Amino acid sequence: MSIYRKALTRPRALGRAIASRLSRVAALATVAFVTLTVVPGLVYTLHAQSVSIQGPPGLTLTTVTPAFTVRRLGAGTTRPLTVMVQVSTSADFSTGLVIDTTLVTSDTVVQVQTTRALPGETKVYWRARAQSASLPLVDSPVAGPRTVPAWVALLDPNSVAGDVVDTRRPLFVWRSPSVSPLAGTWTYELQITTVGRPVQGATIPVDTTWRAIADLQTNTSYRWSVRASLRGVESVTANSLGTFSVRDPALPAKTLLYQNFPNPFPSPAAFATCIWFDVAPPGARITLDVTDLRGNLVRTLIPGPDGQRDFLPGRYGQGLPGTGSSCDNRFVWDGTGTDGRTVAAGVYLLRFQSGRNAPTFRRMMFVGR
Repeated sequence: MSIYRKALTRPRALGRAIASRLSRVAALATVAFVTLTVVPGLVYTLHAQSVSIQGPPGLTLTTVTPAFTVRRLGAGTTRPLTVMVQVSTSADFSTGLVIDTTLVTSDTVVQVQTTRALPGETKVYWRARAQSASLPLVDSPVAGPRTVPAWVALLDPNSVAGDVVDTRRPLFVWRSPSVSPLAGTWTYELQITTVGRPVQGATIPVDTTWRAIADLQTNTSYRWSVRASLRGVESVTANSLGTFSVRDPALPAKTLLYQNFPNPFPSPAAFATCIWFDVAPPGARITLDVTDLRGNLVRTLIPGPDGQRDFLPGRYGQGLPGTGSSCDNRFVWDGTGTDGRTVAAGVYLLRFQSGRNAPTFRRMMFVGR
């Protein structure tokens, strides 16, 4: 081969070699490009989107306005997020949706407080849902069932077989689950009935105990009910399971006034002195006054602010059951006169009169304040 031909073939061989090497580089570049495009996919898989919801613990709720914590994972930097909390009486949420709250937020952890009370004595389920403009809708696992407590439950007296109480002014006790202040506060309407006829009632804010404000008749069957409401819009009524009656206690054989106690008073344990008296059958019209030693009126205790002066047979002045006191506050003297001012320390008389009978007296020592 001539030198000229060698010169011509060398560039061709060199070109083929260069082309081969360029081809390898291109292949390597392609592999590198593929590798770089796969890595983000792997990262996305490791941080897959999910949403979770955490509600109150336990199978039975202690509130009718539960709070929830919703967490969204894998959202990256996508904002804003749309978060939904749903509570339903059906596990598939196709019916019975009682709470359906939607929030738009930049946070991946959201606290959600329900402001509408759940229906009492039902079973509910809850879930969270989340999505954004660039991420699909994701559902949390469904939690439930959870039991919602009754809005109001009567406690005492509330026996199916019936109850017997030893006082003409019974104490009524009930309870309600807690409620968020955002949903309002409980208001109760209590009613006592006999043979379907109302005899006493009251509207009670917040408190879950109430004592009858007037004497009930003995040997009579009564029922009671409480209507619980929120914001005056939604309400539920609970009725007593059975009846209750007032037992006719052992009636005193004689109408009389006992010695007041403590005496002298006040004492470290008592601000006022307690007054007990008995009324024998068939009952009597009673007057009870405080006078000085000259007989001048200091204070009238009976009739009191309620105007009662006619008393059925029974024992009066003793503390009512459930009060933790040995005194009925209707029949005490605190050392003040009719004008509300504290009287001077000294000896005073308690004058008790039944009908037209002669009055009886008890000496009281007021030590002043």
